[in-house]
Amino acid sequence: MKKHIRLFVIAGISLAAAAALYAAQAEKAAKPAAAKRAVLHTPSEMKWVDIPDAKGAKQAVAWGNPQKGPHGSFAKFEGGTGIPLHTHTAGGRSVVISGTMVEGLEGQPKELGPGSYFFIPGDVKHTTACKAGAECVIYTDWSGAFDLKPATP
Repeated sequence: MKKHIRLFVIAGISLAAAAALYAAQAEKAAKPAAAKRAVLHTPSEMKWVDIPDAKGAKQAVAWGNPQKGPHGSFAKFEGGTGIPLHTHTAGGRSVVISGTMVEGLEGQPKELGPGSYFFIPGDVKHTTACKAGAECVIYTDWSGAFDLKPATP
């Protein structure tokens, strides 16, 4: 009799676990429909806002929330705009879309034209500038919230 009770208990626990797993998978399967919503924006449809502490630079968010965590954003710099030595808490992986960016690491500036890629880890001191003569546009995937902290050499 004890064997039968054990079998019923094991069967009951197994059925409950299977039902919970099925419910979780069904809920998970229902969510991707919302996540698959397409987003299409031309440059003129994006919301460009000034980047605090970076005169001559604007930002347009592509995804995520720059105040809260990881996100992707475009940045637009007027030709000749320069941001003195600074850091960001989060790291950023960037691609130059137009113009020539000048990124300076440890006093060694490097010109980066369209199609160039650069990665600057969080807390690394650097300068950022857009070479005079043309506007610069970059796209950056940020690993966390955006900030711009002035740094001393």
